[in-house]
Amino acid sequence: MNALPAAIASLLQDEAYANLCRESLTEELDKIRSTKERILTTRPPFGMLASSETRSMFRTSLRAALDNEAGLQGRLDQITQIDAWLKEDIEKALQNYLPASSSDFRICHEASMTVTNWEHAVQALHELAVALARDAHALNVLVKGGTASQQKPSLVQQTRRRAITNLRATVLAMQAGIAGVAEVQKEFVRLCDSQADGLQLPGAPAFRDATWVDGLAKLTDHQCATETQACETEARIFCATGMIALLREGGEVREACIDAGRAILAKYWRQLRVHAAQHYVKEREVDEVIAELSAHRQVAEAARRQASFETATMAPLR
Repeated sequence: MNALPAAIASLLQDEAYANLCRESLTEELDKIRSTKERILTTRPPFGMLASSETRSMFRTSLRAALDNEAGLQGRLDQITQIDAWLKEDIEKALQNYLPASSSDFRICHEASMTVTNWEHAVQALHELAVALARDAHALNVLVKGGTASQQKPSLVQQTRRRAITNLRATVLAMQAGIAGVAEVQKEFVRLCDSQADGLQLPGAPAFRDATWVDGLAKLTDHQCATETQACETEARIFCATGMIALLREGGEVREACIDAGRAILAKYWRQLRVHAAQHYVKEREVDEVIAELSAHRQVAEAARRQASFETATMAPLR
């Protein structure tokens, strides 16, 4: 077992002591409840059939059993609160520690972050798709209205060339955006190809390229109108449903990466628990340990509150 940071070792020691306390208290609580059940079977009859001494002994024994049961349950409730604090803090500490000490966990973490970058790249395509639909629609309107236009033919051609130029610029911007999506996808493959059992991000969406735009000038008006209408429709479908479907698939991939990282963390944590139980604890009084663990929990919660306060105070200054 590699040397752990002191903070993590301390938390694991506290967890080991908490587990020992829970086992001891649960065992004692079971004994007390069995004793209470036996006492209840000796309840004296009502009226004059039992002496006052018998009834007094029964009440004293039952009260002692109930008091012991309540005391043990109260200690177990304290352990439950301590467990909740330890679980949160140990998990957070291991999440910060494992990327530097476990290559598999680091790959899962980096893959999850890569999916987030991929999502940002896909979302950036939305604005480009809106622009693509707009420019394709504008050219389509010009083509359909070309023969009926009151403008001079030279002016009509000039306006059409300008619309094609605008469409071409938007198509190039879209192709650059798609290339960015594909680049992030390659990064994901590089990270996960040997680890993820075929897990892949969805492919980048397909849109018309600059060669397609250049070919529009060679088409008849009817053919050009058909092509630009199809381009507009594809862009609008992507904006309406295509991007959402891609992001949903990407989210599933990220969850798979997160789940794999959680499994690695959980396995390592189990190993640390065994190590802590063997090396970090010694025989001590339960009440002494609970008092110490409660004090540790209070210090940790005070530090958390202070950190939250500092974050809230500094946020407006950023």
